[in-house]
Amino acid sequence: MVTVQCDDSALSSDYKLIGITVDAANTNTVYATAVSSKDNLQNIQMWLTDDDATVNQGEVAKESVTKNVNIGYIKSTIRNAEETVRTRDLPGCQWYGIVLFLCLLCVHIAVMTAFFRAGQCSGDAVVEALVACGFPLTTSRWTVFRGLLICTIPGAAIGIAAGYAVFGLSYRTIGNIFAQYWEWQPSATSLLSIFFVAAILLCSLCLTWLVLFFRMSFKHDITTRNALWYIILSSAVLMFSCVAIERYHAAAWPFGGSVGSVMGACALGPLLLSLPWLFRTPAQCNAIERTRSLSAPVCALALLLLGASSLFSGQMMIATGNPDNGLFIADYLTQDDLNYLVGKYPETLDKAIVLTAPDESRHLVRAATSHAYDCVIQHGSDDADCYSDSDNETTVMLVDSNSSLAGKTNDVHITESGNTGIILIDPATQKITQAAQVPTEGTDSLLNDYTMPGVVLGIDSPQAKTLGLTPSNRHTLIMTDFPSIASGVRDSIRSDIINRCGYAFITEHDTTSYRSYMARAIVIPALATIISGLTFAALAISTRQTQSTLRWTLQEFGASRFQLMRLFRPLGITMSLGSAIAVFLGWLGSHPWIIAPANEFGTTGWWWLIPLPIIFVETALFCWWFSLPERRNQ
Repeated sequence: MVTVQCDDSALSSDYKLIGITVDAANTNTVYATAVSSKDNLQNIQMWLTDDDATVNQGEVAKESVTKNVNIGYIKSTIRNAEETVRTRDLPGCQWYGIVLFLCLLCVHIAVMTAFFRAGQCSGDAVVEALVACGFPLTTSRWTVFRGLLICTIPGAAIGIAAGYAVFGLSYRTIGNIFAQYWEWQPSATSLLSIFFVAAILLCSLCLTWLVLFFRMSFKHDITTRNALWYIILSSAVLMFSCVAIERYHAAAWPFGGSVGSVMGACALGPLLLSLPWLFRTPAQCNAIERTRSLSAPVCALALLLLGASSLFSGQMMIATGNPDNGLFIADYLTQDDLNYLVGKYPETLDKAIVLTAPDESRHLVRAATSHAYDCVIQHGSDDADCYSDSDNETTVMLVDSNSSLAGKTNDVHITESGNTGIILIDPATQKITQAAQVPTEGTDSLLNDYTMPGVVLGIDSPQAKTLGLTPSNRHTLIMTDFPSIASGVRDSIRSDIINRCGYAFITEHDTTSYRSYMARAIVIPALATIISGLTFAALAISTRQTQSTLRWTLQEFGASRFQLMRLFRPLGITMSLGSAIAVFLGWLGSHPWIIAPANEFGTTGWWWLIPLPIIFVETALFCWWFSLPERRNQ
């Protein structure tokens, strides 16, 4: 038994300590659980139960009706808290596995390809030497390729074993670093990571074999006449894409934006690689004609991916709706909850707004527009025609009379004379018991948000006294600058409300769905940048190897570094200019307006521009690399 002395004499009593709880997400937070020796329901904030009958019987049922006691179910409270934290920390997490798989696959292929072809004695030279010694071509390739297997598979196995060993032996120490309580529980689900790594290795090894040793052969060389067909067909597809996007903006074809942006981006690769002004000299023409059969489809695929990522990113940003305005609202809090939060975060909650719901045990309090007010006075509050618009009726809240919101209303519920209509409805009969036009202090833009009440009256104001409004024990905490607060403090406030006030209802404009859409709008262009960048890099390396003989010949005749770099110009322009146009086409197809944004549709943001700086830098680096003199292997 412990004796507790509180400022509130009703809480001072002898308590039986039955347990101490540590928050696993923050070990610095400790709760003491105790049972009072006397049954004092009026001081209970929340009744946790797993029995549905509890809310319908005894003193708990009586106190629940008056909102003095809130009912919470243990399992649902824990489940909601876990889901809230999980979805907030990993928005759109179901896509991250696919994104991670594709990124690791591309990186592993690029690393193995570079390792195979690096140095003076590359893998190709070893294969040629083995074939010259009489070994079959497949055997020679496999002999060299086994070196990659010896480095890759044992390395992955050692890395997995080391990871399990470190976490298995030091999980408590690692958890203490983050002030969290970690448990090590290997399960069948956790073993899926081994299959994940195995799938990456298998796919990357198969694709690397194709990249290193597969060569496309053609019966006929691509001639200038064939290049003309590239230009004609690509131009036709590009014109069709522009018409499709225009039809989408004219609201004549709902899918025109998506179809046009993707097809237009795909047509840019073959078109730019076939334009005659990009290769005026015979050397350039010869180099492009030999590589266009491979470069055209690869560039088309890379630009298609960039255009689709820009399209998807813009659509995800539009789906987020209005931008985050910084509101954090916690409803259904009690006075004890507010006292606890204000005592723990005095500086953070100094500018917070606390609204109090009026006591609605005798009548419901609603504010109505002038049209709805006149209608319900004549026909009654149950007439559906009076509520044809969802904004016709809204809630009324009370606030401290010194608050800047006291006496304010939104733009909808104020008349030309500056009044607003308040109606009181009997909760049992749904009949109006009282109605009045009360004066206001003007409007406040904060109340125009759909999550806010339409009218706020001062607790001690003449309007509230005239209507007989008295405060209840239900409070709403509003923070208007929540994003500017430190991330750790935000998480702590949110965690305290979830753990202490499981009955509270939290509303944020920075919601889980908002974060999920935002994460997708960022991840998809970033993923497209990685894949397209690696694709362009592989194509540029292959192009230089194909041009090695031509470059050596030009070098022997005294070609300058600028002239050597000009062999890369058609591919470089396709990479840079093509990427810019493809991304722009994707942006055009992602929104329903022409050029200027329309606020009612939302905005596309700027994440769709992520690929361009990376592609431009990559193009500049390859221009420098192509300008370097050719070195023939000795």
